[in-house]
Amino acid sequence: MQPHLLEDLSHQIIPKPPILTSKASGWQNVFLAYYQHPGAEINQHNIPFHILEIIDSNSSSDHERRLDNQFLSYKLRGNETFFCPAHTQHWTSWREQLNFTVLVFDPQLFAQLASETLDDQQVEFLPQWQIFDPIVQTLTSVLKADLEAGCPAGRLYGESFATALMIHLIKQFTISKLNSFQNFGTLPKHKLKIVLDYIQANLAEDISLDNLAEVAGISQFYFARLFKKSMHLPPHQYIIRQRIELAKQLLQKPEYNITEIALECGFAHPTHLSRHFRRLVGMSPSEFRKL
Repeated sequence: MQPHLLEDLSHQIIPKPPILTSKASGWQNVFLAYYQHPGAEINQHNIPFHILEIIDSNSSSDHERRLDNQFLSYKLRGNETFFCPAHTQHWTSWREQLNFTVLVFDPQLFAQLASETLDDQQVEFLPQWQIFDPIVQTLTSVLKADLEAGCPAGRLYGESFATALMIHLIKQFTISKLNSFQNFGTLPKHKLKIVLDYIQANLAEDISLDNLAEVAGISQFYFARLFKKSMHLPPHQYIIRQRIELAKQLLQKPEYNITEIALECGFAHPTHLSRHFRRLVGMSPSEFRKL
């Protein structure tokens, strides 16, 4: 899924450009756009992606919407979630300014995820509206906050939460609401060693979920679950902990300053290093260096 293609699509469909997008994040499994948009009418469209729309908690407006042959007219409320499956004829309009997040997913990713994690490989979505789902709201807030912070933990952090959101949508928004997820084992020891060695050798890089899955020789969805079962931590949390361990070693070498250590450990800025270091070690890097 090409971010610039989705960016172009959003410009074609929604009159005012978003104030925040994931275009520069490198995320491969989701595209996010955040809008603060005055009342508008969105012309009828039909796109080959699943669309999830989440209204901000403090936002509301009278609105109308047409989904294929269904017509809706009611007041949108804060925290409402709307889901439009791919290839659905969609038209909408609203009166007052709305602040909302749009998440775009490639249906092929859902098909792949379902084939690897569900007993039933067929997933079919119907349009959903007036949904108030705290898990969707929380995961969306995490993704948006990560973008606003400049993705300090790298691509893997956002991609992991996007994958969790896709699994939740399959469980809650499919026609049969399938819940028969397979029981996952762990990564074979030789594959786990290869992955851990790769992480250790590339801590300074922006490691993605796809990178790790490729090293393990399995899909990113399957990998994320097997890794967590093996290490008792999601991949992004394990990598942050390893980066902090490397930082502790480098802090004992006076020839490295804090900025150099942050970059060497894969943090985009010294403040990102400091925040995670204090959270995991209980003190700042400077305080640790004085010990």
